[in-house]
Amino acid sequence: MRRSAGATVISFIIGIIQLILVLRFIFQLLNANEGAAFAQLIYNLSQPLLLPFAAIFPNIKLSNGFVVELSTIVAIIVYGVVGMLLKKLFPPRRENTVHRETVIREDPTTGEERIVKEDRLR
Repeated sequence: MRRSAGATVISFIIGIIQLILVLRFIFQLLNANEGAAFAQLIYNLSQPLLLPFAAIFPNIKLSNGFVVELSTIVAIIVYGVVGMLLKKLFPPRRENTVHRETVIREDPTTGEERIVKEDRLR
């Protein structure tokens, strides 16, 4: 059985969200240059994703300007759990495959055996 299209789309979207949040966490932790174009892109994309979690935990400031954003870690976990729950709404897709069987049957009237090929869906 394979995942449904809906579950695949949800996995893709949650994966992108988590990637953006992990990059933000790493950039904050390592004190990345906020003026760099890629860092600005990641910060701009992640800001709306962090709004529900912004005031839950304070940031931990380390030496040399390093920052541990606990709200980002919480967001990564929450988005992962929500993604798993949403994927449960889409049942796995069954593959309809044809299985060919060769059966030897005896004709009840004549007693002759004959070979019959049958197709069955699985």
